[in-house]
Amino acid sequence: MKRLFILAALTGALYILLWPLHPYPFSYALKATPVILLGVMAQQLLHGRERWLYSLALLGSATGDMFLDIDRVTYLKPALMAFLLTQLAYIVLFAARRRLTAAQGSRFWLVLSLPPLLAVLLLWQFYPATGAMWRPVVIYVICLTAMTVLALLSGERILAAGGALFMLADSLIGVNRFWFSFENSTPVIVSIYITAQLLIGYSLLRPWRRT
Repeated sequence: MKRLFILAALTGALYILLWPLHPYPFSYALKATPVILLGVMAQQLLHGRERWLYSLALLGSATGDMFLDIDRVTYLKPALMAFLLTQLAYIVLFAARRRLTAAQGSRFWLVLSLPPLLAVLLLWQFYPATGAMWRPVVIYVICLTAMTVLALLSGERILAAGGALFMLADSLIGVNRFWFSFENSTPVIVSIYITAQLLIGYSLLRPWRRT
């Protein structure tokens, strides 16, 4: 299992290193490989509700990854729908792991306030350029924000970091598409996104360290 996790990290790094050659044959498959490998691990290490929820999240991610690799502009909407499935599965999965409560005081309220404030700022900036994509973008940002808040409320540092980086990566996709484009956006965004998925996987697939 450790080898599979390392392979997931290496294939993610390989995709980023090969970006200057993009497009090349089966690049979409390489991009989806890290989460597919995490899915293989999930099938072997997790059980019951946790296994199918995490597998569903990874299925959505792999599908979205392929859409974005083929054409991030043309297939943005179906990619959003695929990643929406991921966010919904993560929301249910992370809700069961919530540990922080109002008893934690300022830390709790900071977690509840910062991601929504970021989401409002992003939507305000995205609105003029979204056009017909406005409603799907709003729905997705709301679910992304909820996922991030629940990851932070888990009290698990690695899971929280993964959730926060996932929101950062997806926020940068929106910034690049609807606000202002920036140089080397794809390798930057994909690096953050793959790191997020690996951190989430590392937290959820803890039994892999014993195999």
